[in-house]
Amino acid sequence: MNSQPSISKQRGMTAIGMFIVIAMAIMVIIFLIRLVPIYIDSASVESAVQSMASDAKMKKAGTKVIKKSLLTKFNLNSVYSVTADDIYVSKVAGKTLIEVDYEIRENVVGNLDFVASFKSEVTLP
Repeated sequence: MNSQPSISKQRGMTAIGMFIVIAMAIMVIIFLIRLVPIYIDSASVESAVQSMASDAKMKKAGTKVIKKSLLTKFNLNSVYSVTADDIYVSKVAGKTLIEVDYEIRENVVGNLDFVASFKSEVTLP
């Protein structure tokens, strides 16, 4: 008579398997906690840049006024990762091109970093 239980009656996960699943879930949660705010800020930047096209004052404004207006909008939306050096304003053929090109580096764990690059642009008639 065989006193060992058959494999088909054994169900469930071992402690090591459960530990691996929990560790992977924690890593995914950490990544999401670090990345979601970056993309929320990116959406705020995109919204602010696109709103410049509907602002009648900006069509005739100078470079400094446009940069100051954008930085004010970023500040109101608590976007601190974009600086004046990341905003490029150029006038070509009577149209104004506004570009916001920036990069965010977020530390995840130890020496592991996420780097996200974003570029938003709008042309004012």
